[in-house]
Amino acid sequence: MEQQLLSERVGLYSLLRALYTYPLTQTVLDAVAQLQVAPESPLAEGLRQMQNSLRAATLDELNIEMTRLLEGPGLTPAPPYASYYLNNGQLMGPPAVAARQVYLQWQAIPEADTHLPDDHIALELGFAAHLAQRAVDGDKTALAAGRDFLRQHLLPWLSRFCDALVKAGPVPFFSGLAHLTRTAVQADLAWLDQILTETTVKTV
Repeated sequence: MEQQLLSERVGLYSLLRALYTYPLTQTVLDAVAQLQVAPESPLAEGLRQMQNSLRAATLDELNIEMTRLLEGPGLTPAPPYASYYLNNGQLMGPPAVAARQVYLQWQAIPEADTHLPDDHIALELGFAAHLAQRAVDGDKTALAAGRDFLRQHLLPWLSRFCDALVKAGPVPFFSGLAHLTRTAVQADLAWLDQILTETTVKTV
C-alpha cells in the first residue's frame, strides 16, 4: 500500500473539513486553486467548477453565500447535520450521539471552542481525516474503522445533503463542492473496500 495514497487521503479530508468550516479563509481557497487531480479522476468535475468559480467570486461573496446555505440564522436550505436528514428534521438527535461515541472511542473529541454539533459535516469529515492520519501513522485498524465510519455515519445522509446544497441554487463554487464531497467520499469507500478485501485475501 503506497504511503503517498494514505497521505493524500489525509489532505483531502482535511481540506473538505475546512471547506465546510465557517468562515472560509483565503488559505483554504488558495488550497482549492492549487489542487490538481487527473482529468479522469471522479473528483475532476467538482474541482473544476470550484476553481472556475474562484476566478470571479471573492472571499467575502463566498462567505455570504455560505451563511445563506449552511449557517443561518434559522433553518438553511442545506442543513449540514446528519440528524436533520436521519431524524425527521430534528437536530441533535441519535446520529449526533452516535458520532460522538465513535469520536470518544478514538480519543478524537472536537475541541470545546468548535461550537458545532457532533454530526456537523465538518466534524464528520474531520474525523475521517483523523482516521486517515492514524492509518498513515501505522494503526492497522484505522482503515477498517474509516470504512465503517463512512458506511454507518457519513454516507447515510451525505447524498441528501449534497442534493439539497445543489438545489439551493448556490454559486458554482458550492455546487462544485457538493459534487466534490460526494464523489470523494464514495471513491474513498470503494478504495477502502478494495484494499481491505485484498488484505483479507492475503492473510487467509
